[in-house]
Amino acid sequence: MTTTEAPARTTAEGSPLRPSGVLVPATAIAVVVALGLLWTGDGRPAASPEGLPDPGMGTLWAIPVVRVLIDLSAALTVGLLLVGAVLVPAREGLLRGARLAWTRAARWSALVWLVCIAASVLLTLSDILALPISGVVDPALLRSFLLDIDVGRGMLVQIVLLAWVAFSAGRIRTTTGAGLVGLLAVAAMLPPTLTSHAGTSDQHTLAVSALMVHVVTAALWVGGLVGLVLLGTSDRRPLPVAVPRFSRLALWSAVALALSGLANAVVRVADLSELATTSYGRLVLLKVVLICALAAFGVQQRRRILPQLGGDSARKAFVRLAATEVLVMAGTIGVAVALSRTPPPVSGDLPLDSLSPARILLGFDLPPEPTLSRLLFGEMRLDGFWLTIGLLMIALYATGTHVMRRDGDRWPISRSILWYIGAGLLIASTNLGMGTYAHVMFSVHMVQHMMLSMVVPIFLVLGAPVTLALRTLPRGRDQVGPREWLTQFIHSRYVRIVSNAVVASVIFVGSFYVLYFTELFPIFMSSHWGHIFMGVHFLLAGSLFFWSLIGVDPGPNRPPYIVRVVILLVVIPLHSFFNIAVLASNAVIAEDWYLGLQRPYAQDLLADQQLGASLAWALGEIPVVIVMIAIFVQWVRSDEREARRTDRAQDRAAATGKGRDELAEYNAYLARLADSEKRRTGGATATAEKQAPEARDGA
Repeated sequence: MTTTEAPARTTAEGSPLRPSGVLVPATAIAVVVALGLLWTGDGRPAASPEGLPDPGMGTLWAIPVVRVLIDLSAALTVGLLLVGAVLVPAREGLLRGARLAWTRAARWSALVWLVCIAASVLLTLSDILALPISGVVDPALLRSFLLDIDVGRGMLVQIVLLAWVAFSAGRIRTTTGAGLVGLLAVAAMLPPTLTSHAGTSDQHTLAVSALMVHVVTAALWVGGLVGLVLLGTSDRRPLPVAVPRFSRLALWSAVALALSGLANAVVRVADLSELATTSYGRLVLLKVVLICALAAFGVQQRRRILPQLGGDSARKAFVRLAATEVLVMAGTIGVAVALSRTPPPVSGDLPLDSLSPARILLGFDLPPEPTLSRLLFGEMRLDGFWLTIGLLMIALYATGTHVMRRDGDRWPISRSILWYIGAGLLIASTNLGMGTYAHVMFSVHMVQHMMLSMVVPIFLVLGAPVTLALRTLPRGRDQVGPREWLTQFIHSRYVRIVSNAVVASVIFVGSFYVLYFTELFPIFMSSHWGHIFMGVHFLLAGSLFFWSLIGVDPGPNRPPYIVRVVILLVVIPLHSFFNIAVLASNAVIAEDWYLGLQRPYAQDLLADQQLGASLAWALGEIPVVIVMIAIFVQWVRSDEREARRTDRAQDRAAATGKGRDELAEYNAYLARLADSEKRRTGGATATAEKQAPEARDGA
């Protein structure tokens, strides 16, 4: 599907293989492995008992085949866009030649992906309704499935996003364009994870988030390698730069893939013995073995070949070995598809009449009455989204400081400590008992709100992550990459507007009133992802506000320190007034939501709401003190730096006789003022003395 885009130079260079020599075998291996494992395991399709509706064996066997094609085309689309966005060097950010051709070839793989999703709509509906394909090809039925059912809505979102990807990919010319379309392709992978079987497990928040990480990192790893192999079939010149870049990405992807796969296995397997005694467990072990083998194979080959990529023979060897690795990855995808169609030992599908109201609304049973120990560790429930974000923040920051030390540069240990404290508080407030009870009680939700909006951002902002990134991200000569994208973003018009201290203050304070005094709060509380959206907003709004006041990172011009103090003294009373308004209100916020939980404790919803407002009001004073201290410390240090700069300038002027002596100029300016005042005063005195006798004579 992409050979038409490859330049004609392939034959002239004596390429070691053709694109079809990679894509066709990989597809065949993935399909054969998936069908073979299903045939020999517990996921083997079976016809319905006689007399019951049956979708037909054709539908049941076509579903895993289409699933394989979806996974392969998704990985290929992401990989081709990754090649153009990050992996290959591009002078001034412009893609040319084979790099441009293979990046634009993503439109064809995106179209294949889209067609497979459309076929999956029919197959899924046929499987759900137990009807043959001919029985579900009905416009009204399809419209109802795509608009009213969660699974169908997810597929519809995918189709829309993929149509956008296919349209945009054919018009890519720059690395920035490839990166933006690549992000769109990654987004198109996420809707199915929200409606998969992972979402029905008892630990559904961890399972769904882990599955999202698993899917994205697998596409980056597999797709990136496939993209390099396809590029190497027509132009091997970029490989000496592209392969090291991919190796770093592959390492991160492999670690994330292993951790997210482990999290999913823990959720779906109750006992370690089930890894050996169940078909699902054996497939998990097989997948783990293949991933470990791929990681070890990749590390070994990179160590042997990377130093020799300057020669064309080594580049050919890399393409051949990488193609072999792609075939093994295709087999791993086949195992993953078989795993997704195999019943796990632990199933979250429980009868509706056996579920408690809290389980229906929250996805987990109501925790017991809160105590201090339960709020800390007793009712800990891992949230895969925030856990992933927090660990990624720690890992990226640690990598940046390691690069600084490796290059002989120094990075203030105080900034590292502040960053790690912020990341740790983020993980603690969302994954420990506080994160569990924040779904259940308004008072605990407000404490978590304060942590995410007014405590965590202070430490993160003072950690100066943007400065660290700018000093450690690779700099390419006449190239546009992550460092250049970050620079463009922080100096963009959008950032310049929202980071204005006044605008940031309005976003920070105004969002409290809009969220809690409208119907948005109960809507967001009714969904785990709505709860996450609120947390993300709190974190970003708080970070933006405190970045405009005490930020260390480069960015748009910040107001003078005295103005920052005034802004802080204006914003905090507005925040306190919000808490006072909640405290004085007799209307319960999201009353229907909290009543629906039927919790046996804290049944006085208004008292719990007033407790939350009181805690937010009291705890809000602590961040204010921290920020005020930070402003004054930065103010004093700024004056000291300015004084040292002035002293150095004066020393240079005195030693060389060149330059401006600002102190001497200022003293001269004061002397001129004094002389002018003296002359003016002397003139006025003389006039008064001259007029005095005349006044006496007149009298």
